[in-house]
Order: sequence, then structure tokens, then C-alpha cells
Amino acid sequence: MIIITSMGGCGSTSFISWFSARIKCNCALNSEGLKKAGPGSNPRGFKHRISPPNNNDKFLLKENSFNRDDLIYEKVDKALFMYDDPINIVPSLFNRKIATGHAIAVSGNRPSHNNDFDKFLQLNSDSFELKTQWKNWSDKNNKTDYKRLLINFNYFWENLDLILDFLGISNDQKNRFPPKRERKSSFNKLTQIQQTKLVDIYGEMSESIKNYPDIIII
Repeated sequence: MIIITSMGGCGSTSFISWFSARIKCNCALNSEGLKKAGPGSNPRGFKHRISPPNNNDKFLLKENSFNRDDLIYEKVDKALFMYDDPINIVPSLFNRKIATGHAIAVSGNRPSHNNDFDKFLQLNSDSFELKTQWKNWSDKNNKTDYKRLLINFNYFWENLDLILDFLGISNDQKNRFPPKRERKSSFNKLTQIQQTKLVDIYGEMSESIKNYPDIIII
């Protein structure tokens, strides 16, 4: 199977749904590891995994999830990781009131900010563990027994040919891929104080992403 995962705020639900009609990949609802239907705030699922899963990951086994005919239980052949600047991601998560759930999905821990952006800034901590997630996926020294393609979400459509080829999807499907939509950064709507505090938390990671290739296969 192919793992398709992201930091969040990258349209991963609709992307995984589109890909799953063409390849064997993980669940768009992040259901792996659940014994019954439940919320997407599930760190066992593969949609927002904090690190590339190994092929001995127990949640690749059917007996560790509830009975769903559409879940794929196979070894991982390759992975696609979509990333973006946390300066863009984090305000969007709070605006959509999914910040708490997303933090649980990535880190496995419930944050104390309770979907309150100003409280998150006051705590001055990466409760989403995006820094750890970024390091785990982007570090070339973090070896896996499969290739993983990392793509900056802002350059996804410009590299669609390469992505489809990597995933083993015929290029004649390109015109059926969801069109690119204009994104408006929530960061620009923050107050100056909020912007400064957010940069205090994620400035170093933001610079790392800016200096990282827009697309790379590890």
C-alpha cells in the first residue's frame, strides 16, 4: 500500500479520497487502529502520522482495526508526505475549530489550549508536535524500507506529473485531479502581537522549510 499523509491544512482528506479510487492507500478518515467508527483525532491512523511507519506497525494488521472492507492492510511500498509552513497551518486549524483534534491525531496527547488560539500562543509550546513530525519525515538519516516523497503543498500542482508517476497513477488521470484553489493565509489576519508570538514558536522550523527542496524523494 501507499501511505499518504500530511502536517494538516493541506487538503489531505480530499486528496486521499481521490487517490484511494486509483491506488491502494490509507483511509481518508484516519480510521486505522480504531475498534469502532470514531473521530479523525486518531494517532494510530496514517493520515497525520508523526513519523514514517515501519512495516511492522501493528495498525497495518486488520485485527487491530474495526471491520471495514475499504481499509487496506498491506506492507508499505512508498509514502507521500505533504508539508507546509506551520505559520500557515496553525492559524487555519484554530479557525476551523479542529486544533485540539489535530494535535491528538499527530501527538497522541490532548493539548491544554482547548481550541483557544491566544491560549496556545500564551503557552508558547508546539503542542501539535509539528517540529518532531517535520524532523522525522524530512531527515534523510531516518531510514525506511520504502521511498518517501516529500512535497511542499504550495507546489503540489506544479509537480503533479512527478507525483502521479511516483504513485504509479497514469498521467491521463491528471485532468481529473482537483483544481488548485487560491489560498489566503490566515497569518496575515493575525494581530502583530499574535504574529510575533507564533513566529517565536515556529520561526526556526519555518526557516528550515523555506530552505528545503519543494519536492524530494528520500
